Amino acid sequence: MNADAGRPNPGDVLGAVGDAASEVGAFMANLIEEQPAVALLGALTAGFIAGGGLVSPIGTRITASTIRATLGNVATLVALDVVRRAMDHGGQPGGAQSSDAE
Repeated sequence: MNADAGRPNPGDVLGAVGDAASEVGAFMANLIEEQPAVALLGALTAGFIAGGGLVSPIGTRITASTIRATLGNVATLVALDVVRRAMDHGGQPGGAQSSDAE
């Protein structure tokens, strides 16, 4: 019996890698065309990781700034939602509308 019968030869492996690379290229071209913001975010993330990520001082500063900005935006959105709900419910706790119609 041949011991290499179940193993692919290097040409098959290189062909599969080439096919996979062309599929990834087609996917990325489609992504860039249809969703450029997602592609940009992916490129920025890959650059951040390749550049040292959180290990570098710049990466630490960028991450801290991003977290602060995100938490500030979330707090603002929560406050606005609370105000909107209070306005929708007539300013009464628990959503009860005032019944001053006499």
